[in-house]
Amino acid sequence: MLKETGNHAHSVRDNAVSPRRFRRLAEPSVLPHGLRLFSARTAVYDGARLMVKLDTAKLKIRRFTALDQVRGLAVLMMICAHFGPGLYERAGLQGVVLDFLNFLGRIATPAFVLIFGITIAIIYVRKAQTDTAKARRTLLKRSGLVFFCSLAVALPETLDFILHPAEEDVGGWTYGILLRQYSVLSFYAVAIFITAFCIGHIARDPVRRGLVYGAALVFIGTYLGYDAWPEEAGTLIEIVRLLVVSGKYAVFVLLGCSWMMIAVGVFVVRKMAANEDYRQDLTVAAIVLTLLGLAAGRIVGWRSLYDLQNDYGAPPQIWYLLMIAGLMIASLVALDRFQIPFFSTLLELVGRSPLSFYIAHAFVLPSIDVMRIILPFLPDLVIIGTCMSLFMLYGAALLWRNYKLSGRSGFANPAPRLRAS
Repeated sequence: MLKETGNHAHSVRDNAVSPRRFRRLAEPSVLPHGLRLFSARTAVYDGARLMVKLDTAKLKIRRFTALDQVRGLAVLMMICAHFGPGLYERAGLQGVVLDFLNFLGRIATPAFVLIFGITIAIIYVRKAQTDTAKARRTLLKRSGLVFFCSLAVALPETLDFILHPAEEDVGGWTYGILLRQYSVLSFYAVAIFITAFCIGHIARDPVRRGLVYGAALVFIGTYLGYDAWPEEAGTLIEIVRLLVVSGKYAVFVLLGCSWMMIAVGVFVVRKMAANEDYRQDLTVAAIVLTLLGLAAGRIVGWRSLYDLQNDYGAPPQIWYLLMIAGLMIASLVALDRFQIPFFSTLLELVGRSPLSFYIAHAFVLPSIDVMRIILPFLPDLVIIGTCMSLFMLYGAALLWRNYKLSGRSGFANPAPRLRAS
């Protein structure tokens, strides 16, 4: 395919290789020895750059099922964080066991934030490399969906505030209602909206731009969150401050971390497209990030597992997010390497519908409160059992739908390595 003169290789255009034939040769299943992805639009063959457009978005790669499984694991940890404390208290758990279970629940939200960055690389960066407008429209639609879901999830607490305003609430009705819309979903709605308008620019050089812009957001958010913006409780500016820099789900720091994780997603895409193993490199990255995060956090002041699960406050702290990034990447590698019958499949099917599971679980506790008011004569155990049963039935329906869409031959079998463009 290449004509060489001395140590120089001429462009394939000089050898009249048709684009169709090159695309066929460039597929991972027929890549010649020595051909690896060089960037989004070029390739390298034995050190010589082929001057032919080769877009990673055009290459077909298998579905990254381990990412679905990590999402599913985060969903289960999130459910444990919200439903677990009552069970732990009834079971009499305490000490290190209780601290560990609470720690697992606490890391669910930052894990989702970091997974979001890898998803941007695997799905939206690849789309933007061929059709930026389509990628932007997809992200904007997703942002709108998440925004309306955040309003729905906040509805019970909003109605409770309207019907039973507390004397200690400051700022009036407007402030009180807006404050109750603040959640992790409000972060996602804003983060996806911002990403929609930046995806075309980031996609031109996703690794470097994702890292630089992400680090800049983390710095700005951390600086403003701690020093540059005084608290003004009860005002609308405080709502903006909470959303952008100072709250638990502050957009600047969390979105910055998500954008920095784009580099991990791009690395995985390129390795998968070249049919190369990415797990060893990701394992090293996981160890480095975890140790650096723990080391920086030690300076800040954590001393025990109780501190790790209890003292992560607002605004988001970069050392904590680095640690969670390392643990999340380690989970990604472990779930990709080891397939546990039934459990791996369960995690993957749950991870294909994280938003649906989140919304459903968010209505369980409000439903219990409503049933206690409407049906006060029913035993508490019956009310809790009814609401939990409805949640489990809905979850089972979601799992069945995802199972049918996955194309499996059996629930306990590993997912087929589908190729999806």
